[in-house]
Amino acid sequence: MANKKYENNQENASVISTVAQGDFFEIHVKGHLDDSWSDWLDGLDVKLLNNGEMILFGHIGDQAALMGTLNKLYSLNLTLLSVSKVDLKE
Repeated sequence: MANKKYENNQENASVISTVAQGDFFEIHVKGHLDDSWSDWLDGLDVKLLNNGEMILFGHIGDQAALMGTLNKLYSLNLTLLSVSKVDLKE
């Protein structure tokens, strides 16, 4: 029984350490912001598209940071088109 509890703690620690590292995300929105907004958006790269949309790309530390970024975009009245986790290993 104690051994099973130890194994579960190891699994939980593994999951927590993976989440703590964060992931790279691509956030696609309708509207434009210039590069000066990058700092306010936690250092995400801003790529403007010719169709009036933009893509924000970068490392986001955890789910709370992702929600914070999405809330900032919402407060600017920008329409969220998609949020994708990007695997850089490809």
